[in-house]
Amino acid sequence: MIEPAAVDPTGQPAVDAAVEALDQAADRPPEEQVGAYEEAHKALSQTLAAIDEG
Repeated sequence: MIEPAAVDPTGQPAVDAAVEALDQAADRPPEEQVGAYEEAHKALSQTLAAIDEG
């Protein structure tokens, strides 16, 4: 198995949390990964929307 590269913190708490959740989801069974990916997508989309508004 290929190990993912380490990711430096972005300074955006929501983004860092989403990246960490994705990292942890990789170790879960596929049926549990979907929810983690959906939550990360939601958090990242909201963060981008907030940046666009600012």
